[in-house]
Amino acid sequence: MKIRAISLVLVTLALILPISAQESEQTIEELYLQSAIKTQIIKAEAASPDRDMKMIALTDIAQMVEDGTAADNPEILAILGDLAGQGVTYIVREQGHVLNDFPDVRREAARVLGSLGTEEAARELNTILLTDPEPMVMSEAILAISTIEVEDKQARNRSMAAAIYRQTAVNKDNNFAYTFLLSVENVATREGGISDPMIFEEVAKIADSRQGYNRAVRERAFQLLRDLQGL
Repeated sequence: MKIRAISLVLVTLALILPISAQESEQTIEELYLQSAIKTQIIKAEAASPDRDMKMIALTDIAQMVEDGTAADNPEILAILGDLAGQGVTYIVREQGHVLNDFPDVRREAARVLGSLGTEEAARELNTILLTDPEPMVMSEAILAISTIEVEDKQARNRSMAAAIYRQTAVNKDNNFAYTFLLSVENVATREGGISDPMIFEEVAKIADSRQGYNRAVRERAFQLLRDLQGL
């Protein structure tokens, strides 16, 4: 009886295992299909002229980044690039008015690009730093790019320096200046220092009282110059 019972169990297992493997394979296919469908839904949300729909798209993308399903999806990166350029590099006009100038959408896109953390995401952030006029968007972008390990460090440094130079020339913003200093510190700490003269020049400008930044920002810049000498 025991031998017969054992044989019955083995036969049952032999029948179940192929079915389980098949179910597992189907699950992988279903997951791939679900990811493709989700990407298309996000694309439709991002393409909507409505600001709130674009923010929903960014929330969905942020979830994909958290789940680890966005890094190898070039369509998601392209959507983020479009959202990051709304009203700046991608403009919709009607009777001379820009209809898609959504700084908060661009800021959130920059934040999500930083979370994505890929080389391609860093290139999109470079574009933001060189083109966006809003300090709050630039602040998010410069902080995001400072957290990404990139191959072309010189290009990243140039973009960071150009961003603060552009802002200083137009309208000095204490919050952006402070975020720039924090971002430089992030890069220098992670990479064991920084040796770009353009970065040094911009930090020194912020420390200069004649530039018009508030005392807290100037003192932070001065301290950063000292800290960089020790790295």
